[in-house]
Amino acid sequence: MLEHVLSEEERSQILQTIEMFEVITQTQPDDYQSLLILKEAHQKLGNTEEALRASKKLAEAYFNGGSYSLAMQECEAVLAQDPNAPEVLAMLGEIESRLQPGDKKPSAAGNGLVLTAGTSSGANGSGDGGGLAEIGGRNAGQVRKRVAAEDADLGEDQLAKFLIVQQMFPEEEVNAALASVKTSNRALTGQSLPTSLITHLCDGNDIKCEKVLSALIDRTKFAYVPLEYYDIDRQVVRMLPDDLTIGRLFVPFDLVSRTIMVAVANPFDAAGREAVQQSLDYTVTWYMAKPSVIAKTLQDIYRLEGRA
Repeated sequence: MLEHVLSEEERSQILQTIEMFEVITQTQPDDYQSLLILKEAHQKLGNTEEALRASKKLAEAYFNGGSYSLAMQECEAVLAQDPNAPEVLAMLGEIESRLQPGDKKPSAAGNGLVLTAGTSSGANGSGDGGGLAEIGGRNAGQVRKRVAAEDADLGEDQLAKFLIVQQMFPEEEVNAALASVKTSNRALTGQSLPTSLITHLCDGNDIKCEKVLSALIDRTKFAYVPLEYYDIDRQVVRMLPDDLTIGRLFVPFDLVSRTIMVAVANPFDAAGREAVQQSLDYTVTWYMAKPSVIAKTLQDIYRLEGRA
């Protein structure tokens, strides 16, 4: 079988992916999905040493998250290339001791890899008491029920509840903004972008917006992507139908191997995320981005008129 030779355009895109995910993994060292993407990107370019370094970090991220079986697999992959790596040998020994019969293996809930109902992503481990539906920060490949994008709202009610519970804005202000956004979005026609509740509430205040995004990232464990600095391939964006990109503010921004990276404006849009998963024959990794930047990106790609 002939090995695929990368074109200059493909090499350039992979190099950009590496640069972006190096930054992400520096600030979020246990973001195992980003480390996996980084490792695969280095492998595509034949960067053996860099891929091995990413693989070691990936094993550590799995270990820190309590996913010992995955950590063991990654350690074994590293040792196949570097049999005497001391830190990996030590980690493997620790994993084997923890997986001895009679030892209680930690559950996935609460370890940062899977969030379940009643599990908080906060540092103190306590629930917020707001009755919010929990959402996982990574697609785990579950078989999902098909959901049409138009069959549900954009998750704004859930987002509004989160903002109120977290005391990001006064309840009256959130409820008024929610009503305004819903009225505005119901009146949309053609290829018009919906208004984001976050954009409406923050009203151009970047400090407020960053505070909201930080709280959402802490809750969902989504990584953050500065989409405004990303050279996005229009063909990747158009892998999703317009009713999910323009209609629900999803932006697929990169594709590495069998993983597609999608930026979201509202991570509580569970119906939309499920529709995205059903539309793509890829593993989906979710990222938070500023809603205003997502809107600007879609305006540029689809040549839409700007909207406040």
